[in-house]
Amino acid sequence: MNKFRKRFEEAFRLYFILVTLISILLMVLGLMFDSDRVFGYEVFLSPLIYAAIGVIPCFFTDSEKELSMKMLIIRRAVVLLVIEAMMLTLAYSAESIPTERKGVVPGIAIGIVVVFILSSVIEYVFELAGARELNEALLAYQNSENERL
Repeated sequence: MNKFRKRFEEAFRLYFILVTLISILLMVLGLMFDSDRVFGYEVFLSPLIYAAIGVIPCFFTDSEKELSMKMLIIRRAVVLLVIEAMMLTLAYSAESIPTERKGVVPGIAIGIVVVFILSSVIEYVFELAGARELNEALLAYQNSENERL
C-alpha cells in the first residue's frame, strides 16, 4: 500500500506541474495559430484532461530495480513517444483543433517535448531537494550516534 501511495503522490505532483505547463503551451500555440478564436468555459477542461493523460505512464513505468543510465533514457524516450502518440491521436480526433493548418501538428509535437522536458527538470529539482533533506537528516543521525558513543 505504501508503494501505491508514493506513486500516487508523485503522479499528483506531476499532474499539477503538467496542468500549469500545458496551460502555458495552449496559450502560446493558440496565440501563434488561432489568435482570433473565442472559446467558452469548457476550454478550461482541456489542460486538466491533457495532464491526466500525461500522468498515466507514471503508473506503468516504475521499476523495482535500479536502472542504468542507458535504460533510464530509453524508458523516458518510450514514455515520451507514448505521450506524443496519445496527444496527437487526441488532437486529430478533436474537431476544435485545426490539425489541417500548416504548423499546428509540429507545434503540438514540439510543445509536448518541451512540456515533457520541463516537467522532468521540475521533478528532478523536487527530488534533489528531498534527497538533500534526507542526507542532512542521515548526517544529523550519524553525528548524534557518534556523540553518544
